[in-house]
Amino acid sequence: MENIIDTVAKILEKYPLCDRCLGRLFAHLGKGLGNNERGKALKIATILDLHRRVLSGDSKSLDILRKVVLNSKLNFKDFFKELGMDYPQAFPSCYICGDQLDNIIITFSETVAKLVKEKNVRSFLIGVIIADDVLERESNIVKEYHIPYWESIKREIKREIGKRVQSLTNIKVDFENPHVTYIIDLINNTVKEEIRSLFLYGKYRKLGRLISQNVWIRKSGERRYHLSVEDVVKHSLSYVKASDVVLHIGGREDVDVRVLSGRPLVIEYKSPQNSNINIESLNKVLNSFTPWIQFEMEMKVRREFVSRLKGPGSLTYKIYRALIYSQQEVEPEKLHMLEEFFNNRMIVQRTPTRILRRKPDRLRNKVVYQVKTLYISPHVFAAIIKCDGGLYVKELITGDGGRTTPSFSSYLNTELQCLMLDVIYVHEYI
Repeated sequence: MENIIDTVAKILEKYPLCDRCLGRLFAHLGKGLGNNERGKALKIATILDLHRRVLSGDSKSLDILRKVVLNSKLNFKDFFKELGMDYPQAFPSCYICGDQLDNIIITFSETVAKLVKEKNVRSFLIGVIIADDVLERESNIVKEYHIPYWESIKREIKREIGKRVQSLTNIKVDFENPHVTYIIDLINNTVKEEIRSLFLYGKYRKLGRLISQNVWIRKSGERRYHLSVEDVVKHSLSYVKASDVVLHIGGREDVDVRVLSGRPLVIEYKSPQNSNINIESLNKVLNSFTPWIQFEMEMKVRREFVSRLKGPGSLTYKIYRALIYSQQEVEPEKLHMLEEFFNNRMIVQRTPTRILRRKPDRLRNKVVYQVKTLYISPHVFAAIIKCDGGLYVKELITGDGGRTTPSFSSYLNTELQCLMLDVIYVHEYI
């Protein structure tokens, strides 16, 4: 395998490189060195070795040495004279960065440090957008000389600016959960602040009916329902000083269904200026909007929590209370038999007819674990239903024209109608 000095000599014979861009090609060698130190050391060592060869009578090395000295961009005036070369009025620009890298690091470090101090940032992270042609030039050298030790210019810029900003502000870089990410756009010479979203976990209770989860707008532009869970959460935007909000809710109930014990959700506040909020105070803000929707936010969480909340199996079971009307009279004894039949009963459901316009038609298997009934009158009874999350309970009752089997309707051999439905318990597994 070719030694490093020979590789550096070949690179510098062809390409002018600043200390950082040369050192970065060998970034994984010499732990503890900066790329600028590493690059300068490699240039000097290569020049010394080539000079040794020339003094030993290797005439071929003289032309290589002259090109390497010029492309190394080092201020060796006497050495140029010794090699019979005129000292250049200007050195060739770095092939990769155009001699801009040091200036980029210094200038943007100062810009970001100023922003960190002005905004009372608690932690930060640096991101970089860089022109494709710069990355391509760097990649060309790496591929041409089969260099396995390199790191990208983007990585060096992020690291060096991060270190300098940390030194200037005493605010630490946080790779896991930064308060603010500063995106340095080297194409447009701008810095963009991205304040990390604030994620809060809790539950909401829906104590009224005809209340949607999100604002529902008709094609005419009018609201379909006067109140939504989203309305209440947006009411808290001014308290958190956030630009927008996104609701991540564990499951979904129909607008006419109440949620009495609480459905889990994560509220994501976008670009919050007040991310160090008091959760008790936030609950007061949320619960001051309407008596029909109440919140109990519990704690801050990370983004990954959302996928756990909404992932398969996160809601292991739910308990519903239904008020049911039967077209034919139903005797209490028949209700007891229905309870026994639906004990740990597998239910096969196709996508309900009422939502086929917005959801694909697919088959799902869900379990009803337990049913308890209460006889009210010959045509009316109540039922407590414990079942898998994701089971469509209205269709379990009505049968949906045979798309849900078995159903309460098919077992009782009568047409049933769900008059009222409440979610009285949601069991989470997160």
